[in-house]
Amino acid sequence: MFGSTKDKSPALPAVAGKQIDTLIAEQCTLEGDLTAQNSVKIDGRIKGTLRAEGRAIIGTTGVVQGDVHAPDLLVLGRLEGNVFAQRLHLQASARILGNIETQSLQVDPGAHYQGSVTMVDPHAPRLALPQADKPANVDPPADA
Repeated sequence: MFGSTKDKSPALPAVAGKQIDTLIAEQCTLEGDLTAQNSVKIDGRIKGTLRAEGRAIIGTTGVVQGDVHAPDLLVLGRLEGNVFAQRLHLQASARILGNIETQSLQVDPGAHYQGSVTMVDPHAPRLALPQADKPANVDPPADA
């Protein structure tokens, strides 16, 4: 009670047992790129690229207009841009307009996305696509 040494500062919210390190509140608008070394939750607006090294959450009131790069992305709000994530979860209120590149995709009933989805296998080698200015089939020299 009196003389307690416990920290009385308000903690940022936790989602699914994980602490949120950075919070962009509903009243905030950020114009420009945002890079977070840990987790980030967006309840406001971002006009620019979002890069998170931890979990990224776009809350129900959150809007991101730009690409999102994160190992773990949870979307409840709106995203107008491309997604590059290892794990992506779209909850029922999610709206995405853009392409998705991910290893794992979970889409809850009611979620909407418009764009292509590429499922990435981290163990498969990437194939090089032929360039437009080079012929697709080139025979090796006769003396090879």
